[in-house]
Amino acid sequence: MYPGYDDYQQDHRSHCSLLALHEFESDVIHKDHCLYWGSTTRTYDAKGSSEKVHFEVLEYPVFYEDVTDQPFGINSSKKSIRSLDGYMKTVLASTLDSPGKMSYKNRDLICSPQEYGSVAFPLGIGKHRRGYVVVIDVSDNGPTFENRLRLTEKMVAHLASRKQKFICAATKRDESFATSLEKLSELAQRNKFTLIEVSAKSNVNVSEVFEIVAAKVLGKSVQGLQTHVPPYSDAAQKTLSILDNARQAFRTYLQKRVTVASELLKAIEHTEEYKACMHLHGKFETDKMFAQHVLTLRNDEVSTSANVLDKVKIRQQLLEAYVAGRTDLSPYTKYLKE
Repeated sequence: MYPGYDDYQQDHRSHCSLLALHEFESDVIHKDHCLYWGSTTRTYDAKGSSEKVHFEVLEYPVFYEDVTDQPFGINSSKKSIRSLDGYMKTVLASTLDSPGKMSYKNRDLICSPQEYGSVAFPLGIGKHRRGYVVVIDVSDNGPTFENRLRLTEKMVAHLASRKQKFICAATKRDESFATSLEKLSELAQRNKFTLIEVSAKSNVNVSEVFEIVAAKVLGKSVQGLQTHVPPYSDAAQKTLSILDNARQAFRTYLQKRVTVASELLKAIEHTEEYKACMHLHGKFETDKMFAQHVLTLRNDEVSTSANVLDKVKIRQQLLEAYVAGRTDLSPYTKYLKE
C-alpha cells in the first residue's frame, strides 16, 4: 500500500516472471506461484470510534523457467497453471500456508532476503477473509490489449461465479490509451463490476484500491473505509496537493530551524518534517532541498562579509570551497543552482 517513494521500483526487470531454478526455489518464491508483499494495519475513524483493519497483500504471477520457458512445477499429471482454469484454481485455493516463505520487494532480494528486511509469510493466513484485485495495464492498445481484455473478462467471471469480492484496477492510467480505457470501462459497465483507475508511479488511488476491496469484504462491520471510487482526475489533483504541501512544510521547517550553513544533514534526519517529506518525495529529493537551503545560507554569509563584499570571484571560490568540504552535499552539487 505504497510504503514510500523510495520503495517504488520502476525497473521492470526487478519484477519479472522469468526466473532461474535457484530463484524459484529460494525462500522468497518458495516454489509457489505467489508473491507475499507484506502487511499493514490501518485505523479508520467513524462516528467517534476507531476500527483497525489488518491487510496481508499477495500477488499471483505465473513463474516461468528461464531455460525451458515453461511454468515451474507443471507436469502431465497436473492441470497447467498456464490455463485460466488452472490459474484460477491456484488463486482461489483454500490453503495459503507456506511455512518458510519470505516477503518480496524486488528482484534483488530473491536470493538474499535478510539484507532487505524481508519478513516471514504469516501462518494461518488462509483463514483470513479475502478480497481480490484484478489488475489490467491500459498503457497500450491493439491486439495485445485486446487479449488482455478478454482474459480480464474471463477472470472476473470466475470470481463473480464463485461470489468472491473483487474490483478491477486499470493501472498505468497516467500513460493510458483512451481507446483501451474506454473498452475496459464498457466491460465494467456491461458486467457490473467496480473499476478504479490507478497510477502506482504517481501514487494515485493506490491505497483506495485496498480500502474499497476491504469495504466489500467487511461490509458495514467497519465504518470509515473508502467505499466510492474517486475520479482519476480528482485523485491525481489531491496527490499533487499532498506532495506540494509536504515540500512546502519541509522548506518552512528549514527556514525556521536551520539558520546557519554549518548545520549537518544528520542533525535533522530524525525530525518528523524530514521523515514526512522523504516518505513522499524520496531521500534524494529531500536531501537536495536541504542542500539548496544551506548553500543559500552560506552564499548569504559570504556575500555579507565586508572583506569580500565587492569581490565576486573570491566569493565564488569561498562558496565552492564550502561545498567541497561538505561531503553530505556532494551528491547534490550539480542541482544546487536550481
